Amino acid sequence: MKVAFFAPHKPIDHPLPSGDLIIGKTLHDFLRSQGHELLIASRFRLRHITRKPLKWPALYLEFKRTLKRIEEFKPDLWLTYHSYYKSPDLLGPYISERTGIPYAIYQGVFATKYRRNYKTWAGYMANKHALLHADHVFANKDIDFQNLSRIILPEKLSRTYPGIEPDKFSYCSQGAEEIRNKYKLNGKKIILSAAMLREDVKAESITDLINAFAPVSRKVPDSVLLIAGNGEARLRLEKLAAQEAADRIIFLGQVNRDQLYKYYSAADIFAYPGINEALGMVYLEAQCARLPVVAYSTRGPKEAVVHGETGLLSPEKDIAAMSANLDRLLTDNGLRKQLAKAAPEHVRNNFDLNRNLHEVEKKLITISYGRD
Repeated sequence: MKVAFFAPHKPIDHPLPSGDLIIGKTLHDFLRSQGHELLIASRFRLRHITRKPLKWPALYLEFKRTLKRIEEFKPDLWLTYHSYYKSPDLLGPYISERTGIPYAIYQGVFATKYRRNYKTWAGYMANKHALLHADHVFANKDIDFQNLSRIILPEKLSRTYPGIEPDKFSYCSQGAEEIRNKYKLNGKKIILSAAMLREDVKAESITDLINAFAPVSRKVPDSVLLIAGNGEARLRLEKLAAQEAADRIIFLGQVNRDQLYKYYSAADIFAYPGINEALGMVYLEAQCARLPVVAYSTRGPKEAVVHGETGLLSPEKDIAAMSANLDRLLTDNGLRKQLAKAAPEHVRNNFDLNRNLHEVEKKLITISYGRD
């Protein structure tokens, strides 16, 4: 199968890491690993394109260039990763129609609330146009599947699940020892968090976590919080951490994803509130490495974590409840071990990447070759 692949929000080879980037690149790389030939149809970013008229001439030129690339490549399918109101796919629907190839969207998102705001109306309409013209749409989250069901026929919509390669994040005793020795943490109870430290909901989540950990650090004197990640909010967060918990919070900076398993293995708990979070690969990675999770009961964490079985969730912005959950897991060894034991099995049963993407691959092959 020859696939024209397009990620309108951010090209999959973009240097700035993110959870969405990982999902898109994983899908691309999986299809290539199965022997399919993939072409990056375009690297043109469509983020907020409907509100940037100065970029429209450049978009038109990119449309012409992309059309030429597609006509030369002759794909069996156009596959768009992640179309939504901020980054609607303005290339796939038109080029696939012009060239007569099937058109699919993986991680389609639809919400009618954006049609009520004049700032988001154009993006909403452009995204709706793309969704309605798709031969098939894959929804990665329950809320997206429910919303898309309002405009997409059942036979053209699939509920799928992202995931990880469990073996890459399995517990590693050698890695755990390496990290504990490196930061002189032997004998400590470690809470690990990981996030981009951007001045948005990411930094807001870390702020809440620091405030939740502060009273715990006084009650559990051998506890420490490690925060992996970097960004413009780091300096501000470091000052807050020093003020609230002195030297009990350690900022690790950016950790390469292929080294994260060592940090997960060294920890006792994974904590990240997850304000406005999508599924969140870190929740899956942490659970795979035998870590119970502490987070808010928002959409993303609720899809990845089973409350009371693989982690403890609390209402959004209820910092006292999150603090209580951290304290409970640090002091109740039996509960912590119980949740830690169930966590890897939960991930392997529901979020095994290869199994889940094989189902997507089967559907894409049907779309490509089973069309009249």
